[in-house]
Amino acid sequence: MTDVNLINVNKREIKTSLLKYVLSSVAAMWVFTIYTMVDGMFVAKGVGLDALAAVNISMPFVNLSFGLSILFGIGASTRASVYKGQGKYKDADKVFTESILTVLVLSVIVSVVALFNLERLAYLLGATDVTIEYVKDYLGILLLFEICYMTGYALEVMVKADGYPHKAIFIPLIGAVCNIGLDYVFIFHFDWGIAGAAWATGASQLVSFLLFAHHFFSKKSGFKFIRIKWNLRDALHTAKLGVSDCVTELSMAAVIFLFNNVLLRISGEDGVAIYTVISYVSQLILMTMVGLNQGMQPLVSYYFGKGEYATQRYILRLSMKTAVFFSVLAFAIGVTYPDPVVSMFIDPAEDGELFLHGVAAFKMFSFSFLPLGVVVVISGYFTALEIAKNAMVISVARGLVFVTLSLFVMTFLLGETGVWLSMAVSETMSLILAITLYKARKSNIKRAELKSLLTLSFSTNKTAGSFS
Repeated sequence: MTDVNLINVNKREIKTSLLKYVLSSVAAMWVFTIYTMVDGMFVAKGVGLDALAAVNISMPFVNLSFGLSILFGIGASTRASVYKGQGKYKDADKVFTESILTVLVLSVIVSVVALFNLERLAYLLGATDVTIEYVKDYLGILLLFEICYMTGYALEVMVKADGYPHKAIFIPLIGAVCNIGLDYVFIFHFDWGIAGAAWATGASQLVSFLLFAHHFFSKKSGFKFIRIKWNLRDALHTAKLGVSDCVTELSMAAVIFLFNNVLLRISGEDGVAIYTVISYVSQLILMTMVGLNQGMQPLVSYYFGKGEYATQRYILRLSMKTAVFFSVLAFAIGVTYPDPVVSMFIDPAEDGELFLHGVAAFKMFSFSFLPLGVVVVISGYFTALEIAKNAMVISVARGLVFVTLSLFVMTFLLGETGVWLSMAVSETMSLILAITLYKARKSNIKRAELKSLLTLSFSTNKTAGSFS
């Protein structure tokens, strides 16, 4: 049976598998993002907008933590899935063990270094005299749970590669319920302020970490912790495959950092508060695309390992269509219904001017949602095929180069309006780059296939001639 025929026979099965993995990944991302948004709502309503701005100032460090976790989590998931497709289960266990231990050690180093440089870190992130104490309180508590953050997220990525995508939904959901409940108690009943939000978030991450760890230590797990000799070259190979997704996560940190500093200069804490609201929503959209990407990757890697190339391309097409649908939907909601979104954080009755300012900014920012999905999916596709170079080029260009150029050029030309439109320009440039690299890869594949066909034809004719 050819690869093409396999596609025709198993289309429904492939769609079901993709849907299962994508839904679990997107749901997990949504759970995390939504309870982060709820966290922000409690802080805004229970502590104040300066505290809300402080939470956003702290976010680049949180994104950095997740980025380091993704670096090894996605890389390990990709390699382990390829090994499973090839039937090399011991190699898959080795990659799994090595990656989780590496993330564990990294989390300890990051937390210790950051705790001993807390005030310096807070100012580096953009804290002002108004927000410095809020930032220190919030970050100082989160750092106590750094191991849970980083290792827990790596385990969450691996649980999907282990064939239990539903656990990537339910475990974060349990953590989210804990977070929301503790937010309410700590902020409104105990009056702990922003520290209450941090303790609630940390406790929820601890719960999620323990539940994921329980899965991998149970008999149900397809991955086992084994005795290994840690190998730097092997760890770096795993990390290389996770660079694209890591940079995608770090890009959020870079964007938030850049936007916070530009807005502080142009419009002060009010501008940062508005951007905090926008960043919560934009993160929800980005996490939808990242979830789609992470749901697609294990399947693409698996079929790549099996040599079923038509199947992997079919999965890509389905993923692209899904990404376009969500991108258009997000844009339509952002442009048509911005008021309810902004009002969740800024009360129009208390500060009508700031509210209207936020609505206008959100409408302009929503144009950036249109190109986003396709860019993230193409980058993830390259990662799944272990073409780390292309994935990294897209991610670095999107998360660092294009956003920096567009932010400063658009701000220079249009002032604060340019800030809100700059992401649309950046994402459009990223889309052009991603499509260009994808088309180049398709052309290379076609040339290789044609060369192979011509070689085979020549060889066949030569053999036939020798018998004539």
